Amino acid sequence: MIKVGVLGATGMVGQRFIQMLSNHPMFELEVLAASPRSAGKKYKDGAYWYQAEPIPEDIGEMVVVPTDPKHEAFKDVDIVFSALPADLARELEPAFAKEGKLVFSNASAMRMEKDVPLIVPEVNEEHFKLIEIQRENRKCDGAIVTNPNCSTICLVITLK
Repeated sequence: MIKVGVLGATGMVGQRFIQMLSNHPMFELEVLAASPRSAGKKYKDGAYWYQAEPIPEDIGEMVVVPTDPKHEAFKDVDIVFSALPADLARELEPAFAKEGKLVFSNASAMRMEKDVPLIVPEVNEEHFKLIEIQRENRKCDGAIVTNPNCSTICLVITLK
């Protein structure tokens, strides 16, 4: 199993990540991170759940940690899925990459960086090769991968 964490776990996008990762056959959801307002609380107490299905019971009992890439909770995590707002993502996602994490971001902050793959897997999976260039450019073991906005994803898949 690949150990993963979610940044911005209490927001709507973070909750969608949680739904997709909960009971996933390849990923083990280890860490939920959010703002200081929620950090230190059980997820069920620190998040207003927007989804139609209830919070998975095991997730609700997890304690939310700060979005600090040096926090001990991230020690064994290989991948972080980021649902951070763009202003926070611009600072925090590179910091997580510097700590050796592979960051899959939904934020717009890094979309225009020349060495950050902008991926729609059904369309341009070969762009994952940019990860090696990014690691060399930024002198880190981790990397950031992002996606275009939702309307662009639908358009490029249709055009493909």
